[in-house]
Amino acid sequence: MPDFDAVSRDHVLQALAEYDERGADDFLAAYGFGRARDYVLWHDGRAYDSKAVLGVAQKYATGVAARSAEFSGGRSGAAKVLRALGFEVSEPGDDAPVVGGAWREASEVGAEVARDAWAAVARDVLLDAARRYHGVVTYKELAAEVQSGTGIRTRQLLQHWIGDVLGRVADECSHRDEPLLSSLCVNAQGSVGTGYATAVGRAYGLTPDDPDDHAARERLACHRRFGAPDLPADGGVPALTPRLAATRARTRRAEPVHREVATCPTCHMQLPVTGICDTCG
Repeated sequence: MPDFDAVSRDHVLQALAEYDERGADDFLAAYGFGRARDYVLWHDGRAYDSKAVLGVAQKYATGVAARSAEFSGGRSGAAKVLRALGFEVSEPGDDAPVVGGAWREASEVGAEVARDAWAAVARDVLLDAARRYHGVVTYKELAAEVQSGTGIRTRQLLQHWIGDVLGRVADECSHRDEPLLSSLCVNAQGSVGTGYATAVGRAYGLTPDDPDDHAARERLACHRRFGAPDLPADGGVPALTPRLAATRARTRRAEPVHREVATCPTCHMQLPVTGICDTCG
């Protein structure tokens, strides 16, 4: 994470002024940031993309803007720095509207419109994870971020729509000839779930026998493709999520060990440790 010690409140105000002058879309595109999803900076009654504002404030402080991949926009990242400088930054679940608008219901805009919008934000969220070696996002986290990032929310249970959104992300990756970013999204058990195999089948024409092993390799390909700055010099290794790896290790330890029993070829009785049948000699 960059050292933001040089950033002052005035530097943030300069970044906010540039944001206002250029407009949100141009500002974000110019510096390579996505829309704020959970942590929104509020100033003079207006909402701003907190991570992008801090990244550009770094430019006013040091001459070089911080890149999106270099730091987090969360509670311990941009939000913490901005709050320390006296700015208001909303928390996930504050029910604050997305930057630039108010909440809309998915039932009002239509399922296709909502899911296309969610998929676009999901891609940005998963790109952030791809730039962290062995980084992943949970279904629950992704669901919260896509709704916050689009301003479109739903009362449907997560399992009824998140798979379709991830499928759209995977299809877009396939179209771009990229590794599947959907491999970076896991459930509470650390698994990609059954829907991942379907997306792999569409992208590569083959359904993996073990979706999680495939996803581990695909995640590594994502880290390499999208330039995770903490990727080891040797290129890294594929890995299951820690929780899933621990679950599989416990399962292996609990499995009974099958041992072959040596028997006499004549009477077919079990042989003693000497290997010589007590009956047949």
